[in-house]
Amino acid sequence: MKYTRNWFIGLGLWYVFNAVLTWPSVFGPGLPTMYPGVTLYESEPVFRLLTEAWVIVGIQLAAIGLVALWGAREPMKYIAIIPVTIVTEIVDGIWDIYSIVSSYEAMWVGIVTLVIHAIIIATGMVAWRKAHA
Repeated sequence: MKYTRNWFIGLGLWYVFNAVLTWPSVFGPGLPTMYPGVTLYESEPVFRLLTEAWVIVGIQLAAIGLVALWGAREPMKYIAIIPVTIVTEIVDGIWDIYSIVSSYEAMWVGIVTLVIHAIIIATGMVAWRKAHA
């Protein structure tokens, strides 16, 4: 159960940290690096809309993260966080593949995020198995 508890804590901290990374003042300046060569209209209202939409993604991940942190006290009671997280990471991974192929995302950014998704999925599967052992 120790591995699962630690996984909950690590996931929770990572997801809360992600919410900070998606805050417009943090995320906005990084978009030109993520999407090189794309006109982002940074001085237009549409850019603000884009960065604010990403805040919602961060808040949703932070919500899962906060439940994971709370659930670390009793991992078996909150074990459903693991499949929720795995499915979330699969969906986000599919979105990242789409972003690389069709939305001009920098290849290195997409690969880094895909690796992060894979790590969370793999370690989540281990946490699930260890919790049920």
